[in-house]
Amino acid sequence: MKQTVLHQKHLQAHAQLTEYQDWQTPLQFSMVLDEYHAVHTAAGLFDIGYLGRIEITGLSAAPLLQKVLTRNIAKITTGSVHYSLICNESGFILDDILVQHPASNRYLLTTNACNTNKILLWLKNHATDDAAVFDKTGALAQFALQGPQAFPILEKLTGPHLGKMKPRVVREATIQDIVVTISRTGFTGNQAYELFVPADRAEALWDAVMAAGSDRGLLPCGVACREILRLETGHLLYGNDLDETRTPFEAGLGSFVDFKKEFIGKEALLKLQAEGPKQKLAGFILVDKGVPKSGGSIFSESREIGVVTSGVQSPHRRTGIGLGYVVSRYAQAGQEIEIEVRDKEIAAKIVDLPFYRKKM
Repeated sequence: MKQTVLHQKHLQAHAQLTEYQDWQTPLQFSMVLDEYHAVHTAAGLFDIGYLGRIEITGLSAAPLLQKVLTRNIAKITTGSVHYSLICNESGFILDDILVQHPASNRYLLTTNACNTNKILLWLKNHATDDAAVFDKTGALAQFALQGPQAFPILEKLTGPHLGKMKPRVVREATIQDIVVTISRTGFTGNQAYELFVPADRAEALWDAVMAAGSDRGLLPCGVACREILRLETGHLLYGNDLDETRTPFEAGLGSFVDFKKEFIGKEALLKLQAEGPKQKLAGFILVDKGVPKSGGSIFSESREIGVVTSGVQSPHRRTGIGLGYVVSRYAQAGQEIEIEVRDKEIAAKIVDLPFYRKKM
């Protein structure tokens, strides 16, 4: 099982470890709810080194990405980062990724942990001689600093020259002589930053961030807390809510497909769009007590209409919440359904996403 470069640091902190998409990573450092509330009221620091990091450089880097991404690469300007999909020729989702464009002819893709090798091979198979594709997963560490105190903590480390960063912006900064790439991205609905640092400086940066946040309520956080946060904000997880049997239109991600340009899977997706999805991903909340689990059946008037893909107990909604694919006509908000939980059918209803939206 693979381990991030901070594995020994997590052992020293007595974190409870778990297996996550073939990686051994912290499940939690303290109580899950303490970590959850820290992110919403102060800040949380996540080791997300299990995500894939793939660098693409060269004169043909942009044409390669234009070919494989559903988004228009011309709109990903230098210094920005955007969400996109990679589909196969049949229009099914190979991965959902973040694309950084930190410098001319250079891009960094963040993939889901379970898809890194697949996407690396996909890119290499479609690259020309003028585009170089490198797996940087081992060479770079990646943290997520999330919460209302995230910026003050960063500013304490970088000094005032960092300045306010707008969402989906990426820039470099120096923290204690460590060159760090900072991306204004995240998944919690709060202020969110992701930090990329050479692997040999990862422990030093982790310690520096934890020290800077010691008087601001910063806690290290694990994947149990992350799962609640990402689901409350309606973020989809590949392997649960997305896979190679799903299309952007089923998953509600059609807005990330730009049909004004050419890309792999375009013709298939045009046909699928015209036909309309037979199933759609929907969010639901339980009306009665229970915690939905992936794989549970979804019913309407005793008829099976879909399956749960993700579910947790939501501290914000104070009930079970989840995502699942249902027959399209049942996907409207307000639809009453039942969710299979431990061989019982629990009353629920379809709701609009996200489950949690921070008041600004």
